[in-house]
Amino acid sequence: MPDNFFFRLREYYLNAASVLRGEADAASIFPNTTDIGMSREKVYSEFLRLHAPSKCNVFLGGFLFDMNGNESKQLDIIITTDTAPRFDFHNRDGSGKSFSPVEGTLGVASIKSVLNKAELENALWGIASIPPTQSLEGRISFDVQIFDYDDWPYKVIFSTDGIEGNTLLSHINEFYKEHPEIPICRRPHIIHVAGKYVLMRVVRGMSIRRSSGEIVQSEPGTYHLITRDPDLQGIVWVLNALQQNASASTEILYSYSDLINKVNLLP
Repeated sequence: MPDNFFFRLREYYLNAASVLRGEADAASIFPNTTDIGMSREKVYSEFLRLHAPSKCNVFLGGFLFDMNGNESKQLDIIITTDTAPRFDFHNRDGSGKSFSPVEGTLGVASIKSVLNKAELENALWGIASIPPTQSLEGRISFDVQIFDYDDWPYKVIFSTDGIEGNTLLSHINEFYKEHPEIPICRRPHIIHVAGKYVLMRVVRGMSIRRSSGEIVQSEPGTYHLITRDPDLQGIVWVLNALQQNASASTEILYSYSDLINKVNLLP
C-alpha cells in the first residue's frame, strides 16, 4: 500500500486538473493568480511554470525557427531550456507573442477550447510545421546517448473539451494516412482532452499496460487511447517528458553564433 504522501500527491494533481478543466478558481493552485477568468493558454502555461523543472522557460508562444530561416506556424505555448536566447521584447507582460530557436526548445503545446476534427487538424498542421532539429554529431560527449533528438520538442495538444475519444483517434489516423509526408517526429506526443481521455503516441521502448494488467508492445508512431485517470496521465506524462528533455539538454552544446552571422550578412 503506498504511503499517505502519494495519496496526497494524486489529490494535488487531480485538483490541478480541475483548474485546467475550468471547474475551479485558478487561484486554488496558483497562489499569485487573481484573475479567475484567465485564458486556457495562460492557465496551462502557468501550471507548467509552477511544475516543470526550473531549467524550463515557459512562455505564451509565437513560432519556432531554425538556422536556415524556416519558421513554424503559430504555437500557443513554448518551453525552452534556460540557455536558449529569449526574444520577449513584445511579450514583457506575458500577454504578447514571442519566438524561439527550435534548438533548445524542450516542448510546445497547442491549446483548444473544444477539440473537434477541424481544431485537431489545425493543431496537427501547426505541429507539422516545426522545423527539424540538427544532428547531435559533435555536440555531445562520446559517452552520452540521447535518443530521438529529432523528435524534440515534446509536442502537446490540450483541450478542455472534445469529441469522443475513438472518433478523435479515427480522425488522427485518417489525417496521417492522407498525409504520410509528415514525419512521425513532427506529430504530437500526447493529446489530452481534460476529463475524458488521453491519446499517447507510442515511442521506442514504450510499453502499453491495458486495464487487465496485460503489457503489450505497440508499433512506434501509433496512438493509444487512455481513458483511465486521463487528467492524471495527461499531467504526469508531460511533466516527465519535460524533465527528461531538460536533463538531456545539459549534455548538448548549443551555439547560437549562427544567429549573429545570419543577421550580419543581411543587406
